[in-house]
Amino acid sequence: MNSSEIISHFVRRSKKFSLLILLIAAIFGAAFYIVAQRSVIKYISKATVFSLGSSSNVALSTSSISSILGGGDSKAFSSNEASINIIELATSRRTSEEVANLRPDLVEFGNKNFARLLIEEHNLHAGFLKNKYIDIPKDSLGIINVGVSLLREGLAAKINKNGILELEFKNSNRILVRLISYAYIDKISEFYISLKKEKAQLDYEFAVKKTDSILNVMQVIDKRLIKLDETTFFANEGLQRYNLPRINLNQEKQIIQQQYFLSVSNRENAAYKLQKETPIIKILDNPEPPFNIEKNLRLVIRLLD
Repeated sequence: MNSSEIISHFVRRSKKFSLLILLIAAIFGAAFYIVAQRSVIKYISKATVFSLGSSSNVALSTSSISSILGGGDSKAFSSNEASINIIELATSRRTSEEVANLRPDLVEFGNKNFARLLIEEHNLHAGFLKNKYIDIPKDSLGIINVGVSLLREGLAAKINKNGILELEFKNSNRILVRLISYAYIDKISEFYISLKKEKAQLDYEFAVKKTDSILNVMQVIDKRLIKLDETTFFANEGLQRYNLPRINLNQEKQIIQQQYFLSVSNRENAAYKLQKETPIIKILDNPEPPFNIEKNLRLVIRLLD
């Protein structure tokens, strides 16, 4: 039997079951359509966060944790270390726990925190061919732990090509998407501002201690010079008075004085920065509608496999 005969035989056999084939195709098509319609639609917010320190007019000055702790003025979240640190801050469990424990000031949410609201929203879309139902824990800590998992699952943070932090959050509830996005930005801002001010305070205290320490060293050297100046001896003949040599001490004092003048300058600079340290976090792109939409069709793909 050649290939043409095989094809002809297959066509004849197919005609006999054409109605059955059409019926099966219609059933599967309807099933896939129903699954697609029941798939969860998620809304994705996007925000870009810009930082400006009072000590500089350049974008993102000392914005990252590493630049703050290192004491240098970073111009943006552009270095690899800075990018990793600020992203780790945004996606850290600490930040997510604080967000999960917040309670939105909306009557329709009944004074529930974000963790509980996220669990309830998840369970609204749980069931056959959908998300797995989550039993709400009895204790508040358990609710926070589950909420943190849901928060971190929906959050994405990255540094764009201009060195600015981009935050994205997705959820099936449009209101929660907006509120949680702002909550994350507020928590990151609080940490940044607190760390910036704390660093300025530590710099000032260190400068004061260093200046006092150098001054104490100068006073010790002065006392030694006075003591040497008062220490004399007389020769046996003529009662001639001699001063003991102190050239080394004079040179040491000059070096210490230079260090002292530099330290005083650093102390005044640190005091100035402490007085005017008012870092600013500004949202360039607010996480407001219209949101991007993601439709979860993984179940359809899974059925096809």
